[in-house]
Amino acid sequence: MKLYTVKEVAEILRVSKRTIYSYIDAGYLRAIQVGEKKAIRIPEEAVYEFVTRNQTTLFTIEKKRKK
Repeated sequence: MKLYTVKEVAEILRVSKRTIYSYIDAGYLRAIQVGEKKAIRIPEEAVYEFVTRNQTTLFTIEKKRKK
């Protein structure tokens, strides 16, 4: 199982680290705490689930642009 840091996931999704923390706090993105310092790590499967659950189709994007 591959684990990502908050920074890595933010770069993958092209959002800020604060946004990733918000997603985690709201329960939209699964994460775990590891080690003594309780560093946050996000399983690769959680990133995949998040993207799959929250994807927007190209049709929806194009429709919004035309308005």
